[in-house]
Amino acid sequence: MALNPNAPLDREGLDEAVQAVWSARRIVLACHVNPDGDAIGSMLGLGLGLEALGKEVTYLSVDGVPETLAFLPGIEKIQTHTDRRDFGLGVGLDAGDLKRLGESAEVVLSAPLVMDIDHHVTGGQFGQVRLLDATSASTAELVYDLLLALGVELTPEMAQCLLCGVLTDTGSFRFSNTKPRTMAVGGALIAAGASPTVIYESVYENASFGAQKLLGRAMDRMARSTDGKLVWSWVIQSDFTEFGATDKDTDGIATALRAVRGAEVALFLRQMPSGKLRVSLRAQEPWDVAAVAASFGGGGHKLASGCSLDGPPEAAIAALLVALTAPA
Repeated sequence: MALNPNAPLDREGLDEAVQAVWSARRIVLACHVNPDGDAIGSMLGLGLGLEALGKEVTYLSVDGVPETLAFLPGIEKIQTHTDRRDFGLGVGLDAGDLKRLGESAEVVLSAPLVMDIDHHVTGGQFGQVRLLDATSASTAELVYDLLLALGVELTPEMAQCLLCGVLTDTGSFRFSNTKPRTMAVGGALIAAGASPTVIYESVYENASFGAQKLLGRAMDRMARSTDGKLVWSWVIQSDFTEFGATDKDTDGIATALRAVRGAEVALFLRQMPSGKLRVSLRAQEPWDVAAVAASFGGGGHKLASGCSLDGPPEAAIAALLVALTAPA
């Protein structure tokens, strides 16, 4: 794989993506529900680049923006919904499939041309134009290549958003998805004015009091399989109420569970106001939790996926444990 970060990779779908952008004046961008740093960072980085080309851009995140990402340039542009349906191009980013765009999916599909930009390639692809690469560590890297191919000169603001996507989806370059070019792109973004220090402090050292209390409750409930390879925990609505916390305050708990020595897979469940349970699965090689999530109607990466189940938590965990067959 080429390491030159100043030239886009010759990706499948890149030429079509460039043509799609140039064909539209009004563009709507949408990221997945319960957005993370890659979803928001990729959307903002792309949108700021498109605006530099003179495009009129609408940014959608149905669940809003986590407080830990409020530092990102352009964050005030993001809306939870729009009544407009006059877009020439609709773009879904980092979603896995259309349903993970939530109510934004209908807006994206209202455009005559739809583009899917993603590094989750789990069978839920959509749109006439697809910029997809399961080997990419983040969607932000795909956006980076698209902006280069469009001839956009990266500003510090664009670079900051894209580096946030790269850093958060690689665990600050710790995860196994980190490739040589991932590091090269990170370096290019820093050279363009991005600050990894600001990103790290804002995302990882900026937890609310409620978030820390929820983490403590989850750690207290933590249980594991007899061999110690599977670890799980959950929080319910009474926990959120007790600590004055929200769903956004659960970020990072699944990763904290996986940090237990000997643990290969972590399951974290959080109860929504509807009673539905959102499940986060984190794993290490050679597990494939994307397949498990897909069996319950979810999806994601091989080592980081999610889905939704009905309660109670104990029954949902039992079902998940049955589905988690040890890899050969």
